[in-house]
Amino acid sequence: MPFGIWDPESSRDGTTSGSEFKLNGTELLIDEGRVDIAADAAESHFLKRIIHKGEETILVPQPSDDPNDPLLWPRWQKEAAFWTIFFNAIIFAILPGPIIAPATFLLAGVFHVPLTSIAQLSGYQLLVVGAFGPFVSVLAQKYGKRPQFLFAAVSATVGTAICVAGSERVHYQTVLAGRIIQGFGVTAWESLAVAAVGDLFYLHERGLRTAILVVALAGTASIVAIISGAMSEGVGWANLFVALLPIDVVCLLLTVFLLPEMQFVRKTQSTAVLSDNVAEKPALVVHAEMVHTNTSAQSTSSPTHARKSYGQRLRPFSDRPFTQESVFHLLLAAVAHLGNPAVWWILLVSGVLVCFFVVTAYILSQIFSVPPYNLGVAANGFFYVGPFIGGLAAVSIGPLCDWTARFLARRHNGIFEAEFRIPVNVLGLLCCGLGWFLFAWRVDHEVANGYYLASFCFGLVCFGVSVPSTSAGLYILDSFPRQSTSIFVLQMMLKNFIFYGFSMFINTWAAVSGPGAVFRTFGIIS
Repeated sequence: MPFGIWDPESSRDGTTSGSEFKLNGTELLIDEGRVDIAADAAESHFLKRIIHKGEETILVPQPSDDPNDPLLWPRWQKEAAFWTIFFNAIIFAILPGPIIAPATFLLAGVFHVPLTSIAQLSGYQLLVVGAFGPFVSVLAQKYGKRPQFLFAAVSATVGTAICVAGSERVHYQTVLAGRIIQGFGVTAWESLAVAAVGDLFYLHERGLRTAILVVALAGTASIVAIISGAMSEGVGWANLFVALLPIDVVCLLLTVFLLPEMQFVRKTQSTAVLSDNVAEKPALVVHAEMVHTNTSAQSTSSPTHARKSYGQRLRPFSDRPFTQESVFHLLLAAVAHLGNPAVWWILLVSGVLVCFFVVTAYILSQIFSVPPYNLGVAANGFFYVGPFIGGLAAVSIGPLCDWTARFLARRHNGIFEAEFRIPVNVLGLLCCGLGWFLFAWRVDHEVANGYYLASFCFGLVCFGVSVPSTSAGLYILDSFPRQSTSIFVLQMMLKNFIFYGFSMFINTWAAVSGPGAVFRTFGIIS
């Protein structure tokens, strides 16, 4: 094959023929009229396809003929589900963490506790998020995503209500309890949101939406900090939770009425399986799913499944489990993914790098609330304008991943490889390196207005970490479609355990060694 990609057919040892070998992430994406790459011209004809940007594109995965298949939902229903996930991911998964970040220095005085204790209001919450991850993964695989989303929305709402009570009483332990319960509401929205994109959309539709969710999960913390900083100074920090509670209730209602179960079991998902070297063999064997209609024609046969009514779709549980495997077996399978080198690469580039960006919030107030900067709570919040702009710019990474994938697929005889999502990571490498090292230099050379450049550097880092996060998210959906839920949960667990670990020492580290040493370490590892 071109580009140094290994030929997956296993004729080297003579055990498996190419037509029988299925490789996730290798798909026939662009039909260039070459019937020589199909195992059977008739099979190629029956693949469902659309015209996408003036080019005939084969649908990956191939939808079933069941009207309840989420891939066949009406466009409005798909978009309603996606944007419900998007907004709920922000409100339930992202907002609880940074909502008190700009007021860290202030809250230490209010509760008469050290800065580390304030950091642990987020740290213990994140510990719960990580520890609850395996159970969300297993339950989602067995019983579907809707029950997990419903439980998460209820937990987050109840946790916020407890935080309201604790903030009005100025009672640290009550606020801590509310933050911990909020943690149970974070897990599903953080770990299952991107996996849901693979349930709802075809391969060629995933790039922009994955980027939007990645930016929501990694970048919108910035706008939260901007707003919460201004509110803390204007109306008091206690009113942050009061304002959040009705928003939680609205998002809970959106979950109930606009987010049906989107998990669906199809017989197969592959449209293309390679055999022999494309560059050398004129007859490339491709496995094609036998379907009876294309997207421009209706099936002449009567449907074998009736579309569920709206009331049936609102049920909290599906009629039957999505797998017959036991919960214990699914837990072991989730751990077994750690034996896959590709999973470790994903965890490192999209998990660890995001961690460095997020845990920096623990020390920003510590850096800029003292001379020579002397920023107030609101000004500490406005520091996040830089990363907010960086996050907005990062939305472009999804379409860029799609463009590079199609560009390389055209030069690969119309065959898409999941590895075509990876080249954009070079951009992330450059931005992360430049952002962290310039940030370190700026805080080492303190000047009163130095926070402007520091904010720009933090924005560059935000953009930089969003690149591999988007790329890795798409790679997971393309290469491991059936295991994506477990892998996203592993990613979420790693991030939150690291968040918790850093909350125990990063404030002391920055105070003793200086924030420049922290940022240089992040830059070197990145």
